[in-house]
Amino acid sequence: MGVTQSRDKQVTIENPKYQAALIPKGQKIAAVASGFPVTASSEWEANHSAQRARLNYSNAREGSTCWCAGHNDLNQWIQVCLIIPRLVTGLAIQGRGSQSDLQWVLKYKLMYSNDGINWQDHENGKEHDGTNSPDSINNKHFKEPFIATTVRIVPTEWHGHISMRFEVYFNDL
Repeated sequence: MGVTQSRDKQVTIENPKYQAALIPKGQKIAAVASGFPVTASSEWEANHSAQRARLNYSNAREGSTCWCAGHNDLNQWIQVCLIIPRLVTGLAIQGRGSQSDLQWVLKYKLMYSNDGINWQDHENGKEHDGTNSPDSINNKHFKEPFIATTVRIVPTEWHGHISMRFEVYFNDL
């Protein structure tokens, strides 16, 4: 099991079941990079799955370097399950990462849940800015962090096709 820490004190753990023992309280954790489960409403095909949604993912031998939705409509989403309630402090969104396929999410809404059934709109359903290119990363730090077990991103506007990479940051409670 590997643990890495970057300059901005972001910790990445390869297996989330060891996280509680390895992370000091108050440490910012990157959920997607740490291997927490990522699922989506749909995918273009297996080579465009939610498992490719990690920021800066570029290791694809075939297919996309990101998640690509199966449809371009307002019913698409991608989410990460944090297993237990966590204090969600921010997120980052990135486009497809391909100069030949100009696809990214321009705007999105954020939802969260503590049981996977009942969902709440973050900031009363406010639309947030996504990215403006295939490789740029838009980092968002929440002024009012929230407690959730699952965080869902719902694209509301996109360029070309709904395609993205993302990260959700949290602190343990």
